[in-house]
Amino acid sequence: MKRKKINKPLSLLLVVLIYALAFMVAFWSILELKIPSLLWQMAYANLIATVIIYFFSKLMDNSGLYDPYWSVAPIMTTFYWLLPDIFIGNVSVYQWIIFAIVLIWGLRLTLNWMLRWKGFQDEDWRYVRIRNKTKNWYWPVSLVGIHLLPTVLMFLGMLPLYFIFTHQQEPRMWLFVPAVLVLIVAIAMESTADFQLLKFKGSQKGKNRLLRTGLWRKMRHPNYLGEMLFWWGIYFYAIAFFPILWRLFLGPGLITILFNFVSIPMMNNRLKDKKQA
Repeated sequence: MKRKKINKPLSLLLVVLIYALAFMVAFWSILELKIPSLLWQMAYANLIATVIIYFFSKLMDNSGLYDPYWSVAPIMTTFYWLLPDIFIGNVSVYQWIIFAIVLIWGLRLTLNWMLRWKGFQDEDWRYVRIRNKTKNWYWPVSLVGIHLLPTVLMFLGMLPLYFIFTHQQEPRMWLFVPAVLVLIVAIAMESTADFQLLKFKGSQKGKNRLLRTGLWRKMRHPNYLGEMLFWWGIYFYAIAFFPILWRLFLGPGLITILFNFVSIPMMNNRLKDKKQA
């Protein structure tokens, strides 16, 4: 598909402006609606921001505009939930720890997207494949499957943390320490895998070949495994404070299903013809 070429710096600037507008309108809307619950405020804010980004995705004819939302929105969500305690000076060390972890994860993942993305003239191969299959139905499918569904999954995955930011509670250390270790391992694994893949793709031998060194020699999709571990780490972190939250397994569970039954099979089909490096 031919698009008007916009260089990468200008494309990134447009993304920043669009996201700033989306979040400003979203937060203005929840203030105007006077929603009392912090939980529902962020649910509506994420919905509104996603719809605005979808509008610009359609305007730019590229659903890739939504990609950084997965890593940016959790930072905004956790910060918003942390804000009331910051104002009254009552933030616990455990709240700071999990916010710092989400911040590091989100900024690192966003940076990785920035390094890989070529600009609005380039569309992710997954979206191209969906576009070719759905044809005239592409944009309704994009609204539901590429924009709204990931936002819902992201919010369900972050849901356990809502209780960490709205209730002061000492954790059970025998659960807390392993949960933090899982989060650290998840971020380290995903960061290492993404760095190795980015370096490989930038080399000559990365052309039409399959990476099979480093973490990629030990497992097929270490970046996806790290991402799934991160969301389970969030879940176990919350359980360390409130064991009753074991019921909120739907978020990390659905994210795991998405990766195992959608993302990984699509990637395997794409890579099956490449040679091992």
